[in-house]
Amino acid sequence: MNKKISIYQFFIIMTIVPYGSASLFFIAPQAKQDEWIAVLLYSLGGILLQLIYITLYRKYPNDTIVTYMPKIYGKFIGNIVGIAYIAYFTYISSRVFRDFVELISAFSLKYTSRIIFSTFFIIIIIYAVYNEIDNISSLAQLYFIIIIVVKISSIFLIIASQDNFKFYNLKPVMTGGILDLLKKSWKIITVTYGETVLFTMFYPLVIENQKIRKAAILSIIAEAVLLAINSIIFICTLGVNFAISTNFPLLETYRLIDIGDFLSRLDIIFILVFLVDGFFKISIFLYGAVLGTSQILKLKSNKIPSIPFGIIVLVAALTMAKSYPQHIKFGFDYVAKYVHVPMQIIIPIFTLIVCSIKSKGSNVKDVSKK
Repeated sequence: MNKKISIYQFFIIMTIVPYGSASLFFIAPQAKQDEWIAVLLYSLGGILLQLIYITLYRKYPNDTIVTYMPKIYGKFIGNIVGIAYIAYFTYISSRVFRDFVELISAFSLKYTSRIIFSTFFIIIIIYAVYNEIDNISSLAQLYFIIIIVVKISSIFLIIASQDNFKFYNLKPVMTGGILDLLKKSWKIITVTYGETVLFTMFYPLVIENQKIRKAAILSIIAEAVLLAINSIIFICTLGVNFAISTNFPLLETYRLIDIGDFLSRLDIIFILVFLVDGFFKISIFLYGAVLGTSQILKLKSNKIPSIPFGIIVLVAALTMAKSYPQHIKFGFDYVAKYVHVPMQIIIPIFTLIVCSIKSKGSNVKDVSKK
């Protein structure tokens, strides 16, 4: 398998992808004003998951999760598991696509048919996937600087806006204790950090693969810091109750920026910036599905499945829920429990156990032969 992306590009796309849609929402409503603490605490779980994924990769350094599953479980069961991951990546791509379609529809193109701007959006994504991950990651490398600048600028602008930023909204802190907080906010591990299971598809593509573990851990830490800052901004500007109840707290926060008569209504600019976030997350998840399909079908090019998979994402995104509240409720109540947990946590841990048992068995056989 040809190496295609640098370790720096790997770090950037691994940071951008989970942050892309998670930044739009209050991801742990039950944690209330302690959400930012929960985000930081669960980053430890995110690091642990990455260590599990990377340990499996070290056992099969030339394989993705789709191609090493048949080597572990046999062709029949292994290919079924591989196909399940392809379907999972496609489904997450569709869910994120729906998030950003709703964002565009609600804040900028209220009177334009969703099919029209959704079609244009998916054409751009298909074109990106068609041109392979090295081009996407190169573009992400340039965009990462914009994310940092926008985040820093937005914090200063919000604080500078009169009476918008109230630190006392962060109190009281952890009134129920740390265990109660972890129990209330467990979905953070699946909605954000667990999505990095996608990068089991990209480990073999990294040029400096000996640095993958370090880059992955730093990426989780960077993501945790960015999301914690997001949470603090939501709570300090909107108040915890409004931040929980509104569909897009990020955009509501940026609407509050008003400095004199010359800096106001900047939410449109921020919509464009975060729309690019969505582009990267959808494209990279879709590329993971396309790459896995090419590997299972033994296709010479990853470009062939990009168009049909793009169409699947478009159709699935527009038909998966009747309304946006239904879409969000289904995601948090069902997808987090019954889709994310098995795909991100149970299967990788079980697979690592199976690999360890097989390794011990082979070592025992080698010793007995001697």
